[in-house]
Amino acid sequence: MEKNIEIYNKKENCNIKAKVFFKDLINKSNSIFIFCHGFCSGKGSDSIRIVANMLLECEIPSISFDFPGHIDSIQGTDKLKVDVCISYINSVVEYVKEEYGNSIKISFYAISFGAYILLNKLIGDNSYYDNIVLRSPAFNMKNILVKSLLKDSFEQYKRIGKAKAGHGGKIEIPYAFYEDLVSHNLYDNYKEKRKILIIQGSLDDTAPIEDTYTFIQNKPEIELIEINNIKHHMEPEEISLITEIMIKKLDFKMCQ
Repeated sequence: MEKNIEIYNKKENCNIKAKVFFKDLINKSNSIFIFCHGFCSGKGSDSIRIVANMLLECEIPSISFDFPGHIDSIQGTDKLKVDVCISYINSVVEYVKEEYGNSIKISFYAISFGAYILLNKLIGDNSYYDNIVLRSPAFNMKNILVKSLLKDSFEQYKRIGKAKAGHGGKIEIPYAFYEDLVSHNLYDNYKEKRKILIIQGSLDDTAPIEDTYTFIQNKPEIELIEINNIKHHMEPEEISLITEIMIKKLDFKMCQ
């Protein structure tokens, strides 16, 4: 089952549009996954729903939400900033602890832009998280924006101060968004030693696998599972395949 809910963000004084995936009204699991969606995506995407349903087969519920300027978000793209997005994740974490108790084991599944935001959140965060899974992570988000996501020229974007971006140019983003990405460079800022699992296609045409190679250099705590002949956008059967790989890798007992 799934249910749409709203989660209050104290820092931004607004409600976050979220979705819970669960089997029973009474939660029997001591674990939960929080999804962080990709750019121009949202809480109910196939990329999330397929994984959520497969996690439910392992008796693991999950929760997803919309970042600012995406799908049902109350806030617009003027609030699409790294620190604001982090406040969304923090608000969802607080909600999960209030709803399921402080002993709940929280894991993350973050896709592309969502992975970029999550890693920025983890900088200096001493909290324990059970599993951190990144799918096709956008480590070099500023370059990805310019090379793959902008529908207008970068020169026009800088001159006018806004541009259309994402699938079909669905989202209009201010130039301040790019400037914010520049100041949140993961290659310079991320020094954490957390265990992380990355799953990415060898033919990723949005977030180049070479960016991932660069990021994980001298980070033995990060494991990369590279899937041959898969691009950034994945078909449902490809999403199912990588989810099976993830579940096997993380050794979820309820799936055995």
